[in-house]
Amino acid sequence: MNINNITTIEECRNVLKKEIKTFKDWPQKGVNFKDIQSILVNPELAAVTSFYLKELLPKNTQNEFLFNKILCFDARGFLFGFDLAKTAKSPMILARKPGKLPGKVITQTFEKEYGLDEIQIQDGLIQPGDRVLIHDDLLATGGTAGAAAEIILKCGAEIAGFNFIMDLTFLPGRETLHKYVSDDKIKALLQF
Repeated sequence: MNINNITTIEECRNVLKKEIKTFKDWPQKGVNFKDIQSILVNPELAAVTSFYLKELLPKNTQNEFLFNKILCFDARGFLFGFDLAKTAKSPMILARKPGKLPGKVITQTFEKEYGLDEIQIQDGLIQPGDRVLIHDDLLATGGTAGAAAEIILKCGAEIAGFNFIMDLTFLPGRETLHKYVSDDKIKALLQF
């Protein structure tokens, strides 16, 4: 299918499923890594992907966005997250690995599918009453997204939902995130 002829979200999903490469046993044995590089090297496919990710953003019946900030993960979450933030005219908050952000930070430790990790955001960016959407490229075990949700709750804010390019449905990520939101607030462009 010609990318310029994609007119539905299902057509987009079909193309993405064919284009996204899987790297077996990376970064360690037993992990089959889904890589979005194949989207990024094709500007037309990246534009179509961004368009349909925007279609998944939570809105009310008046077409108003149901979040006022978006939190995105280092580094692949930044790539499409910035487009989403611009579309919603919403501040974008960077969630990064330790040592990457200046100033006072809020840290959350979490377990990923292949070990422990930490994320941080700069203190003061999320305020009580904020409604924060969490975006990343991939939902696997839900550890990273759950850690962001914990930070948001520590700040006294609300989790507006989750937005992903891919949901690995054979892993428990969606179940993990049900602790924070109902299933209809967990959106993914495609599922594997």
